[in-house]
Amino acid sequence: MFFDKLRAGTQGTTSKVVLGLIIVSFALAGVGSYVSRPVPEIAAVVNGDEISLQTLESAYRNERARLENQLGAQFSQLLGDPQYVEQIRGSVLEQLIEQRLIDQKVQELGLRASDEQVRNAIRSLPEFQQDGVFDNERYLQLLARSGLSAEQLRDSVRQDLSRQMLMNTVLGSSFTLEQEASWLDRLSRQQRDGEYVRLPLSAFIEQVDPSEAEIEAYYQQNPGQFQRPEQVKINYLMLDASAFSVDDIDEQEIRDYYQANLASYTQPEQRRVAHIMVNKGAEAADKIKAIAERLQAGESFSELAKTESDDVFSGAKGGELEWMTPGTMDPAFDNAAFALAKVGDVSGIVESEFGLHLISLLDVRPAASKSLDEVGADIARRLAQDKASDAFYAREQRLAELAFEFPDSLDMAAQELGLEIVSTDYFSALDAPAAIKDPRLIQEAFGERLREQGGNSELISLGQNKAAVIHVTDRRPAAVRELAEVREQVRNRVAASQADQLTQEAANALQQSWSAGQQAPLLAQYQVESSTLTAVTRDDSELEPGLLNALFAMATPAAEPSLSIVVLSNGDRVVIRLNKVTTPETASENVEQIRQGQSSLLADREYRSLLQALKAGADIDYRQLPETDNF
Repeated sequence: MFFDKLRAGTQGTTSKVVLGLIIVSFALAGVGSYVSRPVPEIAAVVNGDEISLQTLESAYRNERARLENQLGAQFSQLLGDPQYVEQIRGSVLEQLIEQRLIDQKVQELGLRASDEQVRNAIRSLPEFQQDGVFDNERYLQLLARSGLSAEQLRDSVRQDLSRQMLMNTVLGSSFTLEQEASWLDRLSRQQRDGEYVRLPLSAFIEQVDPSEAEIEAYYQQNPGQFQRPEQVKINYLMLDASAFSVDDIDEQEIRDYYQANLASYTQPEQRRVAHIMVNKGAEAADKIKAIAERLQAGESFSELAKTESDDVFSGAKGGELEWMTPGTMDPAFDNAAFALAKVGDVSGIVESEFGLHLISLLDVRPAASKSLDEVGADIARRLAQDKASDAFYAREQRLAELAFEFPDSLDMAAQELGLEIVSTDYFSALDAPAAIKDPRLIQEAFGERLREQGGNSELISLGQNKAAVIHVTDRRPAAVRELAEVREQVRNRVAASQADQLTQEAANALQQSWSAGQQAPLLAQYQVESSTLTAVTRDDSELEPGLLNALFAMATPAAEPSLSIVVLSNGDRVVIRLNKVTTPETASENVEQIRQGQSSLLADREYRSLLQALKAGADIDYRQLPETDNF
């Protein structure tokens, strides 16, 4: 279950191979969301194995957070499109299904990682490392904070490693022959010589003049190109906390705050301890008692930790743990460690969730507090921010109440709160004024509630202590614009279409004449010249990508040069003449790199083939999912 929660955040074959190790930290942080919940609804059933709706929504939130971090403000705009949201959720569900199919295949084949592999994997997780080295205290603290036991973590990592065994079997079977890599290497360093002639679309546009009948016909035949989207005209009130400022903070307020929050400015006592741990079991009590007796007889705590402790990670360092503060460890361990009176003291036998311990005190750092002079300026800033926020929230609540109590206009709310009503002209969802270009506000303005009920909107929280209320004063439904309104646009499209036809005819004529060696008259007629291409490579940065791709897509010329026509992104047509292809006879030092790259591509293809085969043979039941507009 921990693994399923984060499956949606990975992409690519390599990520799938190492997925288990990467997601453990997320499982630690989010495991609480899986416990103490009611039985969830079902999103899909895969060969009788259910994927809960809760699992889907958790995975969706992870993917949403990843995309938001990657795309920033652009992602907020995309979320305004319900189809885009459902596309993401559908993709996440497919990934969960694929993961469940992989798990089922692992179980069917009986694949299982060894205890040694699990231990090494846990020690290599960066979440448990400090400066690149496994940190046992960090390991124990993360387990304690997440509520995840060592056994649960072990089982989760074992499952992830077992998946890797299947993946390695599939991916490891892909290879590329050295001869193939050598051929690809020589092909990648190929050079081509030739000529080309560009026929600019703009030059042919100057030659056309669409008639009124042609403009009218194009308009009638293509009404969808001239659609005006739905538009609204609104009044709105904007509440912004940045408009508030509280500069006068009383010195007594600062002192009172300092005294009330003294714990925040106090570094609690810290202790560094060493421990010897024995895992729970039938003989655990006898073993820990025997170790305690050896300590009393004078043997070294450090040496006994190295040889007898079941915590092999700290045992290698004589049982030493990092500095700890009260409340960070298991309660029994924590209480015993802070009950030791002086450095060198050893506790009695302590039973924690993880086993039986003997604890030795190594060092103590006393508690220390920062003075009021040191933190006074920070407290003043915090109090000012708090007062500004309090003022904002009070006004925000009142704005919501007034907008509800007087739904027919924003006048009463504006008058009482001293806000200015801003009125807009007509705008669509795509061209809203900058001041209100927020997906949440746009969604409300064009939403069904205001369309059907009218009146003031509910309070729209815009984040960062900003909020708004809007009132739609007029609405224009989507409609085809009148020809008079878009005549120039229609004419330009007709002219572009006619010019494109002329450009195509000119390119065909030039290709035929060039093939016969009679291109000169046409070059003069079109007032264009040929440009020479010499030793062009695939990574040439001077040629336009479309032209470069077309050049290397052409067949090697035989007795006569090859000719081709390519349409560029701006509508220009280019006639290309390929004269010569030069391919290196020997491979370069990049052959091994190319071979590895090809093997990776083949591995990805094999992985996709495996998933397709598993899906084809699976019984997958997609359940009806409820509509979701926010998470």
